[in-house]
Amino acid sequence: ISEGLAALSAERGRRTLLVRIGESLKTPEAKAPGPSRHGFEVLDLDARVAMDDYVQHVVKLRPLVERITRSEVYRKFFAAAPGLPELVLLGRIRHFSLERERHGGMRYETIIVDCPSSGHGLLMLETPYAALRAMPVGPFARLASDIIDWLKNTVRIGLVAIPEEMAVVEAIEFKEDLLERTALSPAVAFLNRMRQESLSTAAHRALVEVEAEPGSEDGLLLEAALRVQRRTRLEAFHQRRLAKGLGLPPVLIAELPNVRPATVALALEGVEA
Repeated sequence: ISEGLAALSAERGRRTLLVRIGESLKTPEAKAPGPSRHGFEVLDLDARVAMDDYVQHVVKLRPLVERITRSEVYRKFFAAAPGLPELVLLGRIRHFSLERERHGGMRYETIIVDCPSSGHGLLMLETPYAALRAMPVGPFARLASDIIDWLKNTVRIGLVAIPEEMAVVEAIEFKEDLLERTALSPAVAFLNRMRQESLSTAAHRALVEVEAEPGSEDGLLLEAALRVQRRTRLEAFHQRRLAKGLGLPPVLIAELPNVRPATVALALEGVEA
């Protein structure tokens, strides 16, 4: 979904960056955005790289920065400090959203962030709030405060689920936990891999009226029609449940023949990227 949204934004002429973190990382050594084949830039953002960039931003003196980032104490501090990787990751993404070109225009008009799974994603979004409570003064407090303001006023949070029990329940629980811990709410939801199959009037009538021998051609056709009917009803149930639990109607995405960004972008054409 994230690559499709990025491709859609690029197709609309917007300078777009896709940031992948967590389980979506493919090249964790990347330090700067690079071009993709789909019209947007992409960055696989690693927490350690983001922390090194933050140290450079604060300290500024290159020899001292290198001495700090190479030290054993620094590595142990980064590994042991709870929430610090999530905080600096959010800070780095926020920094990209503020970058400007030499002529003064924004470097990126749209940034799509492919977050980790719901549990880790919730922890990441909650971290600046917890950090500000734990450290109300100092550089990390300023960073946390800036991130909170950015999350409240600029960022749109999206959820992705599939029409299955566990996925829908997890999405609703994420929304409730996010609201309780941060007062933030998802702005958009996607219900992915929807088959959206339908039966003709004649097929519906056949399910009620026709009796067929098990294993016969008619019997196999009726079994297939029953599976479609059950799947359709189940999808509609999960769609209603997700909409009620989130308080917003999900964007429905059909089960696609492939997951290439251009294909997903085509399925998302009605979405505001």
